[in-house]
Amino acid sequence: MVRSQGSRLFTRALCYGATKTLAVDQGVNRAGGALGGGRHSVSGVTATVFGATGFLGRYVVNELGKIGSQVIIPYRCTEQDTAHLRLTGDLGQIVLDPYDANDPSAVNKYVQDSNVVINLLGRDRETWKHSFEKVNVDMAANIAKAASEAGVERLYHFSCVGASPDATGKKFRTKHEGEVAVREHFPEATIMRMAPVVGVEDRLLNSIAFMTRRMPYVPLYDGGETKMQPVYVLDVVKAFVETLKHEGTKGQTFEFAGPETYTMKELVTLVEKTIREPSGSLNIPSSLGKLLDSPRAALQASIPFPVPTHTMLTSDYIDEMESDLVVDGSSLGFEDLGIEPQRIDQGVPIEHVRFWRSGGYDFGSTFE
Repeated sequence: MVRSQGSRLFTRALCYGATKTLAVDQGVNRAGGALGGGRHSVSGVTATVFGATGFLGRYVVNELGKIGSQVIIPYRCTEQDTAHLRLTGDLGQIVLDPYDANDPSAVNKYVQDSNVVINLLGRDRETWKHSFEKVNVDMAANIAKAASEAGVERLYHFSCVGASPDATGKKFRTKHEGEVAVREHFPEATIMRMAPVVGVEDRLLNSIAFMTRRMPYVPLYDGGETKMQPVYVLDVVKAFVETLKHEGTKGQTFEFAGPETYTMKELVTLVEKTIREPSGSLNIPSSLGKLLDSPRAALQASIPFPVPTHTMLTSDYIDEMESDLVVDGSSLGFEDLGIEPQRIDQGVPIEHVRFWRSGGYDFGSTFE
């Protein structure tokens, strides 16, 4: 047993050395230049990614595969939901395996041979089976504990801007509790807080576009005055790779947000103009919104499957809208990594929203 563990640690040490020399110091190798092979190269990174099938996860796995890393992906969904991830790395470099998230010991076997562990687990709303406490606190603590016991060099815990013990939203409170639990088990964990993330599969601009096109109205709770700094997904992934290069990022907390601050009302207007739809927003007092959601919430607590409803109509979402999702500059961010984040209201970051236009990409209800 001791010999086996010693051998594993020695192998991991060699891999970590390769990580620094191939994937970090020689950027040309990482980029697949004259001296490197990109996805066909060997970076030395063996990463276990929890939550890889989510929105941000696919981009993180793709970037790891791009530099020639081996990626281990435990998943809870169906096998079909992981198919796109197989293409992100060279043959045999993307290892997918179903696991039981309810069994804390199941985490151990997925981290024991990795030198990087990444936790991207999260939910927008609770279900009977997966509460915010279970996903944001218990699972995060289990991963951090397993990583610490296995001697993993780097642990990344992805959280969100707005995480606070005093937040009104339950998701934000449990996100903070999860950060505390992670640091208790793994003090050198790198915590990455993100403002609402924008990209092709996002649940911010796409949700607004969906409500605009498919529902009678877009709810603006208490006038839609909540402030936020949406950030482009590829900027977040770029920042992740930069932190992977430097030992000094261990134990640090980063906050990533876009360069512009919007109110929720301004974001709704932006989406409506982008998809060329007439304004359909409706100001709703938050107390009324919660009252309308109370029957669904009561039913959801007693049945083992999700009640069909849009996240923007749930009480948890309404609570979250009581917190401004902006950075205060107290933590490290893009500037400290030499990255200039992109605006989300122009160019590629908002391109995907245009496909919500009625009649096709070049048209829309208000097209003239």
